[in-house]
Amino acid sequence: MPLNSPFGRRGFLAGTGAAAAVTFLGSEVATAASAEGETGKPERTELHWLEGTPAAPAVVTWGVPWPRGTVSSDVSFTLAGKNGEPVPSQSWPLAYWPDGTLKWSGHTMAASAPADSYYLTEGKPAEPENAVGVFEESGEIRMSNGIVEVRLARGGAEVIGSVGRDGRATANSGRLVLLTQDQPDGEDAEPRRFEWSGVVENAEIEQRGPVRAVVKLSGRYKQDHGNRRGAGGRGILPWTLRVYLSAGDESMRIVHNFVWDAEVDKDYVRGLGLRMSVPMADEAHNRHIRFGTDSGGVWGEPVRVLTGLRRDPGEKVRHAQHAGTRTPDPEEWSEEVREGYQELALWNDFALFQESSEHFSVRKRTSASASWLKNAGRGSRAAGFGYLGGVSGGVGVGLQDFWRRFPRSLDISGAATDSATVTLWSYSPHAEAMDLRHYDTEAHGLGLAYEDVQEGFSTPEGVSRSTEMRLWALPSTPTRKRVAELSTEVDAPAQLVAKPSRYHGAGVFGRWSLPDRSTSGRAELERSIERDIEFYKGQIDQREWYGFWDYGDVMHTYDSDRHEWRYDMGGYAWDNGELGTDAMLWYVFLRSGDPTAFRMARAMTQHLSEVDTHHSGRFAGLGARHNVSHWGGGAKEARVSESFTKRFCYYLTADETLGDLMRSSLKADETMMRVPPLRNALPPQDEAPTRLRIGPDWYALVSNWMTEWERTGDTRWRDRIVTGMRDIAGFPAGLFTGEAGGAVGFDPKSAHLTNLDKGDHESSYNLSMAFCGEQILWETLELVDVPEFRRTFLDFARYAQAPSEEKIDRFGFDFDPGLFGTIYSRVTAWAGEELDDPKLRRRGWEKFTSDPNGRPWPDPVRVDGTAVATPVDEIPVDRSSNQSGDFATCGTNDAAQRTLAIVSLLAIAPDEAP
Repeated sequence: MPLNSPFGRRGFLAGTGAAAAVTFLGSEVATAASAEGETGKPERTELHWLEGTPAAPAVVTWGVPWPRGTVSSDVSFTLAGKNGEPVPSQSWPLAYWPDGTLKWSGHTMAASAPADSYYLTEGKPAEPENAVGVFEESGEIRMSNGIVEVRLARGGAEVIGSVGRDGRATANSGRLVLLTQDQPDGEDAEPRRFEWSGVVENAEIEQRGPVRAVVKLSGRYKQDHGNRRGAGGRGILPWTLRVYLSAGDESMRIVHNFVWDAEVDKDYVRGLGLRMSVPMADEAHNRHIRFGTDSGGVWGEPVRVLTGLRRDPGEKVRHAQHAGTRTPDPEEWSEEVREGYQELALWNDFALFQESSEHFSVRKRTSASASWLKNAGRGSRAAGFGYLGGVSGGVGVGLQDFWRRFPRSLDISGAATDSATVTLWSYSPHAEAMDLRHYDTEAHGLGLAYEDVQEGFSTPEGVSRSTEMRLWALPSTPTRKRVAELSTEVDAPAQLVAKPSRYHGAGVFGRWSLPDRSTSGRAELERSIERDIEFYKGQIDQREWYGFWDYGDVMHTYDSDRHEWRYDMGGYAWDNGELGTDAMLWYVFLRSGDPTAFRMARAMTQHLSEVDTHHSGRFAGLGARHNVSHWGGGAKEARVSESFTKRFCYYLTADETLGDLMRSSLKADETMMRVPPLRNALPPQDEAPTRLRIGPDWYALVSNWMTEWERTGDTRWRDRIVTGMRDIAGFPAGLFTGEAGGAVGFDPKSAHLTNLDKGDHESSYNLSMAFCGEQILWETLELVDVPEFRRTFLDFARYAQAPSEEKIDRFGFDFDPGLFGTIYSRVTAWAGEELDDPKLRRRGWEKFTSDPNGRPWPDPVRVDGTAVATPVDEIPVDRSSNQSGDFATCGTNDAAQRTLAIVSLLAIAPDEAP
């Protein structure tokens, strides 16, 4: 049901009756729910921290799955620590089963001393000591939790009116700032520069508490004219800003997302951030700046430095300056310092700049009329936490993924004045301006460069990027220990998760297995998965796959001669989730609980759903194929933007922004009218509004519809799936229908598929299941009962990798569907499961184990000396031609499909496993 409906949020929290839920979900769902009978109590679910118990109170949001038919949609949940102590919590629905029962629930808890583990059960949730309140007032929305009060604008260029604590203004006049220039850096001409402000156009309250409140603001950036902020007529980069406030927390969480709609050769972004004013009341020597590093270090200095002087002010003064506490009264200082300290420099401006993933610097200056001291501090990776204020209070700020999404910076100005300014730069103006043009003005062909580039298609139009920020209203300068704690909270936010067996037992995300090491062969398969995760984790660091637009992606294929991934070679460069890399990572986490896999998977999901997907413009709802530029590929396809692999992250983290982006993929239906997938492969046709392949195109659309159906209960989306299933079941060739990989007609309005009567059984169907198609269908078949389609799918699975004599016996002729053994091993084994045929199940395993691309990689080797600039690890490969025709066999496609095959085969045909 709609997330902004009364039931979808407040009704669930208030315990709205099941009858109301069923009425909304529609008569067919009501009938199913009624027939199902009463549901039982939700099982007691143990939750634990992903990476160990946090050192300090943390605010965390997570999702929990529930087996079909077991949990009523109006259930209330209670949370308790391992010792049984109730913890204030808030819950809401994320997804429903077809019978109206709860499939996924979202949860959050109040900030409190963290327990080692928690239990979630049915019951009345504990109330927080101070509930979060949201109040709609004239021209603004006010949020309060008894500690922090936030005022948000309903309109205008001042997004955050103020942030206060205990009646004291901690920060005010918060603005979204955009800096652009009309030419890239490094050209002969001097670029003209422009300043813009984010103007609020809409405000929506998404949650009202009692444990968490969420307000969503949205608008566009408009150009400034002098002091008239956002007064320009042109609006660009539409944005959303979600503000979260939780009970017991002294901070607010902010998630900013923008969509690119500017002109790529005229609008070069040189700065993007959030700027706030901070009142400064303490004496200059009692004002402090703090920055944290990811290693637990702290850089901290006062605005007026009293240490290192020619004369000693006294041990207590020096200690206070270092600790950030109030110094003794000047009357207690040594006479020489007391009489001359006001002549000392006042450090007015500071900047923490992360220029690469491997280096940050701290610089400071006394005024804009003086030079910067650029050697004030330095290090490898800053955590993204900073503090500006004094001993009587100030503001803590945080930018998540600070060093991973460089260039970023925290800039402070006016620290010596009555009102300072802090800017959280998600893209820092200290770096070169963004240049989003494609890497070349010419295409280089599929034949050698594996590049599918088409004129006008290598555009970032519609891609997006989100940034998570935190603002703390602090009563005093935080201790250095507290700075380190807050830095960890920013750099690696705490996450609650359940045990792998709990996720597996809920029956979500298709067919997957828990680890099996019962034989030496299976143990080796499990070790190969672990080695691959460790290898890619190391490659991300060694190859520095970081940056504002790049972080979260990995490379596609390796060049063993250069000892480098093919970063500059057409379609071999950035992977863009090709062949299910993101799904591989999520299944690894689900079955093992590995925090490394979780972090990598979440970063990749964010990247795929933002950078690799077009959310507006000509390609809205489609994603871009792998390329040197993330959005450079000419193949704009639903297989990249589909919701199936994004659901892992959405349901496990209850991320509202990701929910918005998944819903955006529904635009693909209409966009395929303008940009059909096979427009260059086949001549035009007029038998249907547009044309697509059953797999992966239609499967991707099915995943979008399925996701929207389970999130909303709106059966219109289910009906689109049923329509296509029945159409395919009516095709004489079933899933072997169509030329060019399964081309059929498609009507976005009715969702009907049309048999174009061309190429049945004659095409290569190698991509049909390559993008988690089998998982999408397996999960959908459990939700939608269309027996004729199940038989059609089973027919495809039974004969896709069958020997010639079996195909001739079934169809009367032989044909070669051109399938990759590893990719189709799963459906072959599934056919054996459905038909209770051990021979077919064994065939599935044999197709996998005999495929060179399915064999585990050997251990990586170190390459050093003059062969490379710096030592690297690589997978040793023999020069041979694999099924893709590639020159070398080391590629992410193989790693992803190998793991996906293991994960599924162990679930479907465990008795036939090695």
